[in-house]
Parts: sequence; structure tokens; C-alpha cells
Amino acid sequence: MTLKEGAGDKASLRTQLKVQRASREYNPDLAAEFNIHLAEICLANGAQKIACYLPFGDEPDVELFLDWALDNSIEVLLPVSKHDGSLEWVPFTGETQPGIFGFHEAAGTATEPRNVDLVVVPALAVSKAGIRLGKGKGYYDRALPEFTPVPPVVAVIYSNEFLEHVPGEEHDHPVDAVVTESGITHITNRLK
Repeated sequence: MTLKEGAGDKASLRTQLKVQRASREYNPDLAAEFNIHLAEICLANGAQKIACYLPFGDEPDVELFLDWALDNSIEVLLPVSKHDGSLEWVPFTGETQPGIFGFHEAAGTATEPRNVDLVVVPALAVSKAGIRLGKGKGYYDRALPEFTPVPPVVAVIYSNEFLEHVPGEEHDHPVDAVVTESGITHITNRLK
């Protein structure tokens, strides 16, 4: 898929991808595959502290991975959306509460995102060059540079969402690797 750069092209691609996802039936085997590949990245890189997301709607299901991380004493930070378009990061203990958009987010007190070994983010698509297409609100693009230091970023998508080209803009934060149900693709050399 080739589209010109820009916000209009991103909106068009976003619409196409949302339609594809809406037609996808939930498959617990895919959640197991995502878990295996995300655990492989954590183990290969000695991750002790990660940031991740709670899946909502038709996002790739990483809940098995979150359970695995907690069972293996990996500290997990989850985002909490704020009205000003920012994210706060809350240590995940398994407890959730409804957030500002009505879906569940981690319950607890926010902490600074420091010394995180890797960040796992949702996406609608990622290009071979590591350009991530999110839902369009820019929460992650604003939040990722606030990590100290900025850790490698892993996007979780379905294999048909790993595209040759994704329209990008200057503010888009690139990803270092992509996890699909089929495996791991490294885009940079920041992860093993």
C-alpha cells in the first residue's frame, strides 16, 4: 500500500484498517502467540520493567502477556489517559477502573516513567521503516519522549497490518520492533 504523506492519508488508511479489524473475530490462539513473542523479547533483553497497554475493543490482546510479566516479577506500567491529551503511567497490580473514555485502565497512583526497559504499544499499522499509525489522538507520540531514558518501542499488530508504507508526520514516534501473531520483526538494532 502506498499513500502520500499527511494527515488526510493517515485518516483514510485508519478508516480502512478499522473496517478490517471490526470484521475480525476474536481468536484466543492469537493472544497466546502475541504472549509468546512478547515474552521472547523481554527474556532476550533482560527486561525487568516495561510499559504496556490494556487491550480495548479489537486491539491485539496482550492480557496473557501482562499475566506472564507479573508472574515473572516484571514491573508493568500501564497508561492512564488524561483530558489534556497526556498519559500518566500507573504500576499495574491487576486492579483496573474505568478511564475517561469508558474502558478499563490501571487503578493506582501514577509514577514517573523512568528506567523502563521497553514499551509495548498498540497500533493500527506499522510500516517497514517503523512508522506507527495509531488511532489519531497522539497520546503515545506525546508520551514516549517523556520516558527517561527513552526505551525501545515495540508495536503489536496483526500480520496484515505490517505494511510497506504508512503515511507519517514529523511528530510520529517510530517503533523499534513489531510483534504480530506470526513473530517478531526488528526494525532497529535497539533490541535483541
